[in-house]
Amino acid sequence: MASIDLSRAAVVALLFGLLVVGAVGEDECGFLCVDGTYVTCANYPGQQFPGCSCECGPSDGRVCVVHNPDGSADEDCPE
Repeated sequence: MASIDLSRAAVVALLFGLLVVGAVGEDECGFLCVDGTYVTCANYPGQQFPGCSCECGPSDGRVCVVHNPDGSADEDCPE
């Protein structure tokens, strides 16, 4: 009986974990990001680079900014 309860608990924990991870995904840079977060750089007008960290922008990017899904800017990247 204890093994059935343990199995149920494991299934519930797994499903809950999948729900939580659904709003947060790993980007190409290897960071866990909220969906909709992106990086823009002044010398790449009109382009949005997926990621939630300055490292996700292009290596030659200038005046890059990390943008949140709500439209706010979170971080100015050092040049």
